[in-house]
Amino acid sequence: MAKAGSWAYALGVAILVMSSGMVGYWLAPGEASAEVDRDSYYQVSTYGRLSEGGYRGMTSIDKLLEHGDFGIGTVEGIDGEMMVLDGVAYRAGTDLVPVEVPSGTMIPFAMLTYFDEMETHILTEELNYSTFKDLLDDILQERLAYAIMIEAEFDSITIRSVPGQQEPYPPLVDVVANQTTLRLENVRGTMIGYYISEGLGEINVPGFHMHFLSQDLSYGGHVLDVEFSDIAVRIDPVSTYTVLVTESVII
Repeated sequence: MAKAGSWAYALGVAILVMSSGMVGYWLAPGEASAEVDRDSYYQVSTYGRLSEGGYRGMTSIDKLLEHGDFGIGTVEGIDGEMMVLDGVAYRAGTDLVPVEVPSGTMIPFAMLTYFDEMETHILTEELNYSTFKDLLDDILQERLAYAIMIEAEFDSITIRSVPGQQEPYPPLVDVVANQTTLRLENVRGTMIGYYISEGLGEINVPGFHMHFLSQDLSYGGHVLDVEFSDIAVRIDPVSTYTVLVTESVII
């Protein structure tokens, strides 16, 4: 029997979410699906594990990118914020400058899919982050999860990143208390992320989780606040999900 904290070698346990038609799988490291499902959402670990200090890598960036070309996450030791756009993974540390994630980097938490735009909403009114999320809440009602790409000229956007940690890892709340923030004005770029409904609350935090990359790749990080207008919201509904887990979170 594997010891606590070691890799879990177990059969994937199918979880059927009957109300939405979504199918989910818990997978041990090393397992792989037989074919690529471009409508599938792939998650490394759970937010519960991350929040408790689960910052040790579970898979490499190379393996992760076999599961999608669009997403967010972090790297081992929760050393900054990660953005994946057009199949390229970037990490922004406390300088909030994105650099490409090197091959072999280990990933403790990530959310990834192949982004295939299914619908677009053009919003012309001036919005802050709160009113924007309220507006999208009314649009995103049919599925448990959506990949969301937002392209805009931002009147202002506030982003953050966090410093890397050493073992024994502290809980996430302590790491975020030492975050570095930056407010940008009149910058064009892309918000990359997901909307997770209450139905998937056991594996992730419900609501919006968005990261940012400036168009010139000068800035990147986790989005805290925005003010913008003339917004293109591109949406890709998720039909299946897969969660890579360790023994401590297998159910």
